[in-house]
Amino acid sequence: MTKLAVLVVIAVAVAAVLSTLWSVPYIYTAVAFAAWAFFGHLITADDDLPGGWSNPGGTRPFPWVALAAKGAVLCALCAVALFVPAVRHYGA
Repeated sequence: MTKLAVLVVIAVAVAAVLSTLWSVPYIYTAVAFAAWAFFGHLITADDDLPGGWSNPGGTRPFPWVALAAKGAVLCALCAVALFVPAVRHYGA
């Protein structure tokens, strides 16, 4: 199994456990994880700029694709939570 697949399986398992423990629908837990990933990347974006902590030599380009992908996932999950009311009842 690839590294990404392992991370997805772990995230889904943790989301299911947390949703069950606190009686929160799965979609809200997924939105929270996506928001955490997106805003965490956004807050630490200056580290990836040339001269930053993660890029002191300025040799690596800024990871725009990763940030855009995280934003797209967050927007998609928010749209599903907003426009598909039936999904709000799964997991609660």
